[in-house]
Amino acid sequence: MRRLLSTLASRCASCSRPLVMRLPACTSCGSISPIPNSVPFHDLFSLPTRPNPFIVDQTLLKRRFREAQAVCHPDSWASKGQHNQDVAQGLSSRLNEAYNTLASPLRRAEYLLGQHGLGISETDQLEHAELIMEVMETRESIDDAGDPDTVTQIMDENAEKIGGIVAEMEGLVGREDWMGLKEAAVRLRYQESIANAGKEKLDKLES
Repeated sequence: MRRLLSTLASRCASCSRPLVMRLPACTSCGSISPIPNSVPFHDLFSLPTRPNPFIVDQTLLKRRFREAQAVCHPDSWASKGQHNQDVAQGLSSRLNEAYNTLASPLRRAEYLLGQHGLGISETDQLEHAELIMEVMETRESIDDAGDPDTVTQIMDENAEKIGGIVAEMEGLVGREDWMGLKEAAVRLRYQESIANAGKEKLDKLES
């Protein structure tokens, strides 16, 4: 797999003390710098990309995210001057983007596809007629449902399908089948739209 080059250092460039998770924010000497856009999201949280960058330990990701935000949060740099606080704001925003991307199977797949020049746009659609019909019928069933139990059952069935697609994606990334991953990501996007429609329906029925 082609991998972007990380430029994160393990020690502060100003005082040479070890940095938390190799982030350029040193609480010892008060030095803070932006992170180059070339640094991969996995590297921001010191997460492995081998053997498969699609596999992300979510518990570890959440812990590393909290540790990183504790160091880079703008409030922690409020007494260090406006410039440093602005840099911290940029770092914090970048960490949020990376966390939200790696925490979501769909966004994670889209990120990996983007690294290989295969972005997904809103115009990308399913090409399988039967799947399109199934998605449309499921959406109609949610719209027509008159009780929460019916919607919950539809959502449970849809969650199983999402789980199957995510497992398929893991294998596709492992084989570096990027076109296959793109097709699976489009399918997942449709299934997630069903999940979102189900949540909205439940909110209406339970309000």
